[in-house]
Amino acid sequence: MPPLFPSAFEEVIFWFVFLFGIGMSSLIEERGARQSMKSQKATGDKSTLLLLNVATFFSLVVGILVGYARVAELPRWTFLPGLAIFLFGIAYASWAAITLGRFYAPTVEVQFDHRVIDKGPYRFIRHPRYAGGLLAYLGLGLALQSWAAVLTLLIVMGLGYVYRIRVEEKFLIAELGDDYIEYCKRTKRIIPFVL
Repeated sequence: MPPLFPSAFEEVIFWFVFLFGIGMSSLIEERGARQSMKSQKATGDKSTLLLLNVATFFSLVVGILVGYARVAELPRWTFLPGLAIFLFGIAYASWAAITLGRFYAPTVEVQFDHRVIDKGPYRFIRHPRYAGGLLAYLGLGLALQSWAAVLTLLIVMGLGYVYRIRVEEKFLIAELGDDYIEYCKRTKRIIPFVL
């Protein structure tokens, strides 16, 4: 397989940024899992976490392989903007998890004193962690310089997020009631003022 990047330096930069982003996401997930074990009240669904993990692994492996195979190539200049978008998406998703604090958990669940959080990135959208994830996957596909990688990453993860959002919102309405229903009325799911 020919090298994807024109220089070894760009190859190293790509893998450093990619592994840094994945590592940051993993640390946030681990922190959320440890916190939620302490004060979990009810769990709505643990299978969506497995689904998202499988979708993430599949989309990353296929997306990277498609990029290296040079399928549906994008211009070389998309490399640096792609890495910047990837890092921004990771940072935005991390900000969302940190804003939830002890209410953040990788599984669909609520804590004993759970309440709706509507500050920070939750002011306009209900699922900024997933919005950040989609941005990160878009950036990764651009950094791989392949339309096929962009589409693979966004479609697979988008489908996983759509399913997770449906499960999560149904559970939160059942657990948090009118507070969450009112929050849904004044916010969008993923894109502020749009969707």
